[in-house]
Amino acid sequence: MGGKPKVVQQDPEGDARKAAEKATAEANTKKAMRRPTGSVLGGLSDSATKKTTLGGG
Repeated sequence: MGGKPKVVQQDPEGDARKAAEKATAEANTKKAMRRPTGSVLGGLSDSATKKTTLGGG
């Protein structure tokens, strides 16, 4: 048990890249789960989001 202590290589840029990729993947997954596909609510929300105020009414 008297061996050398293990040297841990640190890579802050690599860690940041991994964290960003993980966060992006999680965000995309959450967006995909919120997006309704083929449901009645999906049809209603699609028509509601396509309305604009440019036509005046």
